[in-house]
Amino acid sequence: MNQASRVAILGVGYCLPDKIRGNDDPVFDWLRAHPPSGGELFDGLKYRRVLERGDQVTDIVAKACRNAALDAKVDLADIDLLIGSASVSGCYAPNDLCAVHHELKLSASCRVMTLNTDYTAFHDGLRIANDLIAAGSARKALVACGNNWTHHVDYHEAVAMAASDAAGAAVVGATDDTSRFTLIDWDNETDSSWFRALRMEPRFHEKQGELALFTTPLMKIDEKDGATAVKTFGVPVPPKIIARMLARHGITSKDITLVAHQSSKSIYEAWNSAIQPGTYITTLEELGDMVSSSVPVNLAKCFGEINTKYLVLMGTGMEMHATALLYLRG
Repeated sequence: MNQASRVAILGVGYCLPDKIRGNDDPVFDWLRAHPPSGGELFDGLKYRRVLERGDQVTDIVAKACRNAALDAKVDLADIDLLIGSASVSGCYAPNDLCAVHHELKLSASCRVMTLNTDYTAFHDGLRIANDLIAAGSARKALVACGNNWTHHVDYHEAVAMAASDAAGAAVVGATDDTSRFTLIDWDNETDSSWFRALRMEPRFHEKQGELALFTTPLMKIDEKDGATAVKTFGVPVPPKIIARMLARHGITSKDITLVAHQSSKSIYEAWNSAIQPGTYITTLEELGDMVSSSVPVNLAKCFGEINTKYLVLMGTGMEMHATALLYLRG
């Protein structure tokens, strides 16, 4: 990387399943008849995207990667790092992102690095890719996330109302083009006392003699701590870390476009009121909660709406943790 170059997002892409699921879908009949606790966490949703089969997540991740490479005008043969996740993977290890490497026919020298940081895997992948490229350990990276969580929720629990399938990706590399967004700062906060308040795990199903049977991994918001964790950490902490990050650079919130994780109208409104960004990009009604894919999909889908000099990508995760990245162009 020469002295004039800087590491930046070179291109973005996304892919959505064709199937659309509305609030009136029969799969939600039980929830409509038996309003669950915690349902207030998922207001404001109208539609979601749904894969016909969970294993199709690799297909949409690969398509998102191709679209990002096309947008970046980068040959897939030049990618030497594929980082992110396909969640929920068909096996605990290796992650299905390895199948994406095969489907894209990436080079044998392209490292696959999977992240088990659901909800912020895209943010974490961008940060790691940025640092590896700046250090000379990689040249061009594909940061990719895909989710199939409509196949990994219990349709007797409130969280099922939010789940939506999608995939998004970005190409990161060195460039002299100052119109590309480059990472200038990041901030994060973790409160691991909320560990297991939100989780993805197999459920105990029944016992036959001495044989214990378990479900496929399912998303769970803990009955005791889940809603409290979201309300006491997930709502107030992200605006706090964004505010202190912007303060380090003398940037006002009106100078930023915010692309954040999306799960409900009430949380969106709380973040919007606390942060007050110049532009807040959301597709909550149209696309629902796409988990780790929410930010990369919205970044790619709505990239033309970003008219500010600064861009903030923000997400929250299950420990709980909150992460924000600050980008500059121009």
